[in-house]
Amino acid sequence: MSRLTVAMQISIDGYVDSSLSDANWQLWNWGPDWPWSADLRAAFNGLLSGASGILLSRPMADEGYLGHWSRMAEQHPGDPDWEFSRAIGALPKFVVSRSGRPELDWPRTTVLNGELADTVEQAKKQADGDLVCFGGAGLVSSVLREDLADELRLFTNPGFAGEGTSVFGARLATRNYRAAHSAAYACGIVETRWVR
Repeated sequence: MSRLTVAMQISIDGYVDSSLSDANWQLWNWGPDWPWSADLRAAFNGLLSGASGILLSRPMADEGYLGHWSRMAEQHPGDPDWEFSRAIGALPKFVVSRSGRPELDWPRTTVLNGELADTVEQAKKQADGDLVCFGGAGLVSSVLREDLADELRLFTNPGFAGEGTSVFGARLATRNYRAAHSAAYACGIVETRWVR
């Protein structure tokens, strides 16, 4: 049976972004300079190598996620550290949308409309395997609230956001996951894996 893994960077204090202009919580903001250590790069590439598809929110797709990683793949051809950026281009992408707007103008990308549980199930069937969800925050919050995530992979950065957006909330207070793995990487990020 196909599984859905949510993968997100978070701050020490549990936020996925910061509303403070001077916050410096995130070690890497997905730009061209990549301070992640080799051990974390390998783990992140492994996350994508086991996926059959990617689940994204419509805003994330509209704000340039796909174009950004396409450019990064072009800028780092053959570099094994950047294998995940090539995987993002090669894997089928499923964009969850409430707007009913037509397909995105990206290869291997399908827009799915409807109830979230139904669209996740459609994406799993079309991918014929496991999905990785990178967000955004609204989609991940909904996935967690509707109990659709089989696994959480949280990449905790060595900084505090202070305040901002959280994908967690009171509605999750009755939920439990089991710790499956944790690793502290040389750059200071800690990955924790939680499974149902």
